[in-house]
Amino acid sequence: MQKFLKHISAFALAILVLFSTFSFTINEHICGGVKVSVAIGIEAENCGMEIETIVSDETTMQQASCCDDVTTLIQGQDELPTQQDVDLTTQTFIKAFVHSYIFVLPTTDQEKAVYTPYVPPPLIQDIQLLDETFLI
Repeated sequence: MQKFLKHISAFALAILVLFSTFSFTINEHICGGVKVSVAIGIEAENCGMEIETIVSDETTMQQASCCDDVTTLIQGQDELPTQQDVDLTTQTFIKAFVHSYIFVLPTTDQEKAVYTPYVPPPLIQDIQLLDETFLI
C-alpha cells in the first residue's frame, strides 16, 4: 500500500510540474452576450452571423457586429529554479527528521518468525503407573 501511495504522489507531482510549465490560449466566441463556443489552443467556432457589408454606388456601410472574440493567454513558467540555498537550521531539521524517520520509528514490514511445531519426547514408561497416582 505504501509503494502504491508513493507512485501516485510521484505521478501527481510530475503532472503538476508539466502543467506549471505549459502555456496555452483559450478562445471564446460570444454572440449577443451568450458564450457560443470555447476552444483551447485553436480558433473558436463562429456562430455564422458575420458582419454584413452593404455596398452601394456612393457609399459602403458596415453594420455593427453583435459577436465578440475573446482570447485569453495563460502563460506558464519559463524557467524553473534549479538550486536553492538552504540555511543551517533547515539542514539540521532535515537531518533530524530523516534520522528519526529511519532509525526511531518502527517499521511494519518486519518478517514474522516461523516456529516449527513442538514435538514432545516419546513416552517410554507410563509415569502415572510408576508413581501410582490415579484420578478418580
